[in-house]
Amino acid sequence: MRLGIAFVISVFACGSAFAQNASSKATAAINSAVGCTLQTATTIGDTVPQQCHDIFTGAAVTVTADNFAEIMKSTIKVSNSQSLFVSPSLVTGLYTQTKVKTSPGTSSTAVAEGGVFLRAIVTNQATGDVQIGYPVAVCTADILGCHADVNGNYGVTLDTRVQTLTQDISTCVVSTRGTCTFDLSTDLILQTTSAHTFNFIFPNVGVGSYTVSIQAAVNAGASVAGLGTAVGAAAYGLGSLTVESVRLVHDFSF
Repeated sequence: MRLGIAFVISVFACGSAFAQNASSKATAAINSAVGCTLQTATTIGDTVPQQCHDIFTGAAVTVTADNFAEIMKSTIKVSNSQSLFVSPSLVTGLYTQTKVKTSPGTSSTAVAEGGVFLRAIVTNQATGDVQIGYPVAVCTADILGCHADVNGNYGVTLDTRVQTLTQDISTCVVSTRGTCTFDLSTDLILQTTSAHTFNFIFPNVGVGSYTVSIQAAVNAGASVAGLGTAVGAAAYGLGSLTVESVRLVHDFSF
């Protein structure tokens, strides 16, 4: 799956965050916004759900060029040789439906997919320098759990699913005593909701005041070959963030 899908639709409710004290050694924030995306495809005329509106026209939410949206942020001031431990938690949900219809001698396939991805960004308020939290900072395409967007930027995979349903019926052989005509329809739906925590590390960020931003992205896809319907959707909602300034052991490095 790629984040740069042509059709992304999302809905956001109001989010909130605690007021911060920039001199604190720890800080926190919460998220009560809901974001979702939905993709559909059908060749048999099914009515498919439409429950989201376009994030770009329906809500004043800042979205990055690679379709990540900021869902939580906080500020913290750190001293020399200190590091940041950033721990966001997020509820996510996936919905996939695949339905196919075949007649003798034909084959149909429906594919539905969805995913939720996360990353942590720290910005130096004085210089504007941006850092991406580890372990995402060392992500490559060969590492399970690293997801690249269309620009090659990475996020960690919180949830992902690809559901494929294929149905094939052989050609009916008619005997001299009768006929053989039949259709077969198969419908498969999966829906899950789960909560995740992923820890990001910013070693030795240096003296200064920093803005910690948690960004999430949702992705969905649907395709049909033959006769069928596919619906793929992904969503995120309730979340929390804790940020702690710590002093790591001398000469620490990954």
